[in-house]
Amino acid sequence: MENNSSVLDSDTVKVDKYEPHKIANGKNEVTFFVASDDVDLADLQRYRIQAQTDYLIAINGTNKDYDCLKLADNVISCSPDEVQLVMQAFQLLHSGSGIIGMDWNEVKWAISSGRNIEFLHGMASGENCVALACEQLIPKLKNLSSNYPITNMMINMYADISFGCEQQDFIIKQIDKNLMVKDATTFYQLSFFDEFADWKSGERGCCVCMFLIYADKEDDIEPVII
Repeated sequence: MENNSSVLDSDTVKVDKYEPHKIANGKNEVTFFVASDDVDLADLQRYRIQAQTDYLIAINGTNKDYDCLKLADNVISCSPDEVQLVMQAFQLLHSGSGIIGMDWNEVKWAISSGRNIEFLHGMASGENCVALACEQLIPKLKNLSSNYPITNMMINMYADISFGCEQQDFIIKQIDKNLMVKDATTFYQLSFFDEFADWKSGERGCCVCMFLIYADKEDDIEPVII
């Protein structure tokens, strides 16, 4: 799933990655930047205005408090090796093909409920790839880093075309069983990729990506029905 491109394009929604002194090429609905002490705040702000960015999203792979995070509309926390996966999973939340999907308005609604977002994922291959991916994910669900309530969840499942309703239901049940969340809305996206059919010598593959959006305050959550 690795993609070294700095620009992730969609037919309807443009998602871009900021690089120092980059010139905007049209409007960006979302601009990602990787948080660090090396980010030039003035140049980042220049690019944001030039690209008419609706959402400037920081990816923080170190859990440090950088000055550049003050400019971000949302901050996604992840491990250092998940940065590229975060951008790809977010981009495909509304553009994947499969049984279920999200549209861009739902993505915007979900991330507008809180500034802080935590990214988790489980990935495996082989005959029992779905169960193994969940086994990777479950311990992470039990050790979440925020004390604030979760307002919304966006879950993107990647799989080959053999993935069906039974596997999908298994993932959903495992998440519901191990993540006790009240008054939060969950969105699911299923994306089919041919590369998973050939992953690791032709074995099946499965990846479950989760974006957990937290309330900005302890009491900043209300029941939501969609």
